Amino acid sequence: MNACKPAMSSTLKAVLGGLLAWVVCSATAWASTLDDSATTVREPAKVILISVTKAGSRLVAVGAHGVIIISDDNGRSWRQAAVPTSETISCAAFTTPRDGWAAGGQGVVLHTSDGGATWRRQITEAQVLPLMQAAAAAAAAADPQSAQSVRAVRRADIFTQAGLDKPFLAILPFNPQSALIFGAYRMTILTHDAGKTWQDWSLHVGDPISHNIYDVTKLGGSVFLAGEAGTLLRANNLDQGGALDFDMVTSPTDGTLLGILGTKNNTLLTFGVAGNVFRSTDAGQTWTQSNIAAGSDITAGVLLASGEVVVISEDGGVFGSTDDGVSFHQLPLTEDMALFGLTQADNGDVIFVGSGGVRVVPKAAFD
Repeated sequence: MNACKPAMSSTLKAVLGGLLAWVVCSATAWASTLDDSATTVREPAKVILISVTKAGSRLVAVGAHGVIIISDDNGRSWRQAAVPTSETISCAAFTTPRDGWAAGGQGVVLHTSDGGATWRRQITEAQVLPLMQAAAAAAAAADPQSAQSVRAVRRADIFTQAGLDKPFLAILPFNPQSALIFGAYRMTILTHDAGKTWQDWSLHVGDPISHNIYDVTKLGGSVFLAGEAGTLLRANNLDQGGALDFDMVTSPTDGTLLGILGTKNNTLLTFGVAGNVFRSTDAGQTWTQSNIAAGSDITAGVLLASGEVVVISEDGGVFGSTDDGVSFHQLPLTEDMALFGLTQADNGDVIFVGSGGVRVVPKAAFD
């Protein structure tokens, strides 16, 4: 495991560069960034934003320098939340209109109980590493001769030696008490008490090479992970309240997969570098390539209430599919910024976030 290798090539990598730790060199600077409050901004809707989600009807967007912004009028106006770190925040997810998590650089995990208006820090990578060491030691004690145990101990040692440079990148919340959080080199943690305590869960993610995990989605009774170098994993025991065991599934590509989502017809779509989108109708057992003329990386996607699937690219392209992901047509909505995240507001408008902040596109553009 090379802690300084870049995970992707693109503008998105530049934005997440601090997260992926290939240009970071000062541990002192890390500590300051982690412990300082988020940078205060004058125009919240014009900062670099990486992801956007919903907390009930509220919109919550996260991004660089610890900035988290919220909107209660379908994206027309935004205000900045109180955040106790200036690390880049890469993802957020809610289980109720009030309860949610956010996560990002240096393994920081934040929690909110007021719909994202204020956040408190729960754990960082410095606290995750001892959990990982303990899990590896327990595995070795239970079966000291197994290859998995040997790898677990070696991996925990490498993580510790590499320093504090690994971000969390995706969140799967189950309820206000339970969540799985995934990150670089399959760093994974689990809580069942709303984040009061955490346990290392990386040994339940069956990727022996420890690729970065970029996205997670539920589909039917399964959970799917997508990541670096075409990594795809599936857990079928969803009814176990977050205690999931993930196994590798056949991937259609060795290119990095930045996102994964399901359609209304239970089709699975995954997408990523070089503008590729792939489609599976049998829960990831076999794949076909979707027809899409994207010129750069597909960074995120969303299933609209209408059933249309919309994906975005880092060169500002917006693509829609009305045939369950078989083909995508480019919509006349090209934005003058790299696009990294999107969601649909309660009024049907689609909210895009990226290198230039927020863009609100009326629902009529997708009719």
